[in-house]
Amino acid sequence: MDDRADEVAAAVAWARARPDIDGDRIGLWGASQAGWVLPKVAAKTPVSFVIAVSPAVNWLQQGRYHLLAELRADGASAARTNAEIARSDTVRRLLERHAPFEEYVRAMGGDADGMTADRWGFISKNHTADATRDLRALRGVPVLLTLAGHDRNVDTADTERVYREVLDAGGALTVKRYPDAAHSLLKESVERSDLKLTLTALLAPRSLFADGFLDGQRQFLKDPGVGPAPAGTFPRPEETTDAVEESGVR
Repeated sequence: MDDRADEVAAAVAWARARPDIDGDRIGLWGASQAGWVLPKVAAKTPVSFVIAVSPAVNWLQQGRYHLLAELRADGASAARTNAEIARSDTVRRLLERHAPFEEYVRAMGGDADGMTADRWGFISKNHTADATRDLRALRGVPVLLTLAGHDRNVDTADTERVYREVLDAGGALTVKRYPDAAHSLLKESVERSDLKLTLTALLAPRSLFADGFLDGQRQFLKDPGVGPAPAGTFPRPEETTDAVEESGVR
């Protein structure tokens, strides 16, 4: 996640150096795993706004939430649920010990189940990710937190709680919920049907998204509210004004 943040900060610096771009109107948009990246970028460089779509907060908590949500959706039996939780706990213990990929494969009975050595290395480096402390870099920055009503990947209630605890005091947090949306903010009814998804994408692509999702972002960008805070500083509450998300391991 630190590497991703460095890459984004470099892109922002490149954009800010261009004469045809207003450097005071550069913001960040990110979804899902970007929840761990966006605040790291804001700590490195000033940004004018942040739109966080279905962002995750704690890697391990979100992974367990995703596992249980998928099992419930599948109507899994108690026995299968217990077995999957035990498997998940085994993986967590391997990560805690920084076990190599080969040991993971042996622990899974020789079945990597789609896991690759590169993916295992990525998870090993990031499984302790938690955005709670990093979010302080967004204090005073206008933030639009966008959450879905049918999110199996992210515990949206927990995400909203953490964002409010860290950011509400600055008065720059806007929360938008879309009850008919899936994690991707597509309409849940569209996403669960391959045929409907394909036809909608071809014939009416804007209709893919939950009602109001695109308009909500457009309205936020017209008047995001508080301006950017200098990198590495957090404005005091009196210096701000009021303004109107798949971890890979379960």
